[in-house]
Amino acid sequence: GVQECRECDGRGVRVEVVRMGPMIQQMQSQCGACGGAGKSFKTKQEREVLEVHMQKGSPDGHKVTFREMADEHPDADAGDVIFVLKQQEHAVFKRKGADLFIERKISLVEALCGFELEVTHLDGRKLLIKTQPGEIVKPMAQGFDPLAKEDAKTVWEVIEDHDCPGIDNVAQADTTDVDTLKKAVETQLKRKGIDVGVFIVAADTGRAYFKQCSREEALAAKKPKKGHTMYIVTDPNEQKAFRLMKAVKDEGMPTYKNPFVHGNLFLVLTIEFPDTLTPEAQSSIRTLLPPPLNIPKIKEDDEGVEVHTVTEIDPVQSYNSNKVNMSAGGEAYDDDDDEGGGPGGMAALAAAACSANSSETPR
Repeated sequence: GVQECRECDGRGVRVEVVRMGPMIQQMQSQCGACGGAGKSFKTKQEREVLEVHMQKGSPDGHKVTFREMADEHPDADAGDVIFVLKQQEHAVFKRKGADLFIERKISLVEALCGFELEVTHLDGRKLLIKTQPGEIVKPMAQGFDPLAKEDAKTVWEVIEDHDCPGIDNVAQADTTDVDTLKKAVETQLKRKGIDVGVFIVAADTGRAYFKQCSREEALAAKKPKKGHTMYIVTDPNEQKAFRLMKAVKDEGMPTYKNPFVHGNLFLVLTIEFPDTLTPEAQSSIRTLLPPPLNIPKIKEDDEGVEVHTVTEIDPVQSYNSNKVNMSAGGEAYDDDDDEGGGPGGMAALAAAACSANSSETPR
C-alpha cells in the first residue's frame, strides 16, 4: 500500500545542516527515497493473460488496445497495452486492401483457347478457375502494376489558349510556375477543403487562378483565350480499360467493418510464348486468326527496297557499347565531320528532334 515516506516524513524534501566553521547552513533538496512525492509504495509484478481477438479482414498495422492494463501508479492513471498487427508475407497470395493477387504462368495456347487453374485458397478450399468459352487473355498493359501503392498526386490535362471565365475563382497566385501551383492544390488548398478541378495560368498577367468545379463543368465552360493555359483534372476512368484483369469475384479477403463483404481474387497472368514455330504451324495459325494489321504496299523484289530480318538485341548492352562514341565534345567525331556524323550532324539531329517535339499538340 501507499505509506508516508519515512526519510522525509511526508514533506518530499530533506533538510541537511552543514557546518562551515563558525557558520551553520541549511540545505534543502528533493527526497531521493520518494522522488519528492512524500509517499512511498511497493510494487509487485503480476502475470496476466490477455486474449487478443483478431477480427476477420483486419488490415496491416491494425491496433488492439486493452485499456488501463499497463503499469499502475498511485498518482497517475494506468497505461494501456497495445498490440499492433504485423502482416506476414504469404508464399502464394499477395494482399492489397481486401483484394488478393496470385501470379500464374500460362501458355500462348491457354491465352487464346482458354485455361483451367487449380488454386488452394487460404482456408483450404480447392478452387478450379477457368475462362469462359471464346474468352481471350491479353497481356497486361505495360507500366501498370496492380500492387503498386496509390499515387496521391493529381494528373492534369493541358489545354493551351483556353480559359473558363464562367466559373468563379476560389483562389489566385502571383506565379506561373506549374509545379508550384500543382503543389498548392495538393497541400494548401486541399487542407482548406477546396477541391480544385482546374487552374488557369495567364502568361500576360503572370498570375494563376484556381477554380472549384468538376471536369465536366470545366469542359462545358471552356472558351478560347490567347495566352491562357488550362490545367484540368484528367478523367479517372480514362485508363480503366487498360487496368482490367482476370479475377474471381468475392474470393478475396473479408472486409474489416463488414466480414460478410469480400474483396476479389485477381490473377496476375504471364503469357509464355514459344521460342519458335515451324512455317507450317505459322501458316495453319494464320488461317485461324484475324488478318494482320500491317500489310505493306511494297514487295521484296521492287527496285530500291531493302529487306531486313529482325533479330534479338539487348538495348542496355547496345547503349553501353556505343556510349563512348556518343559522348558530347569527344574526339570520336573529329574524323567524321565530313560525313555528317560530327557535332554539326548531331546538333542538327537534336534541333530536328526539338522542333518535332515542340510541334506536337498537347493532349
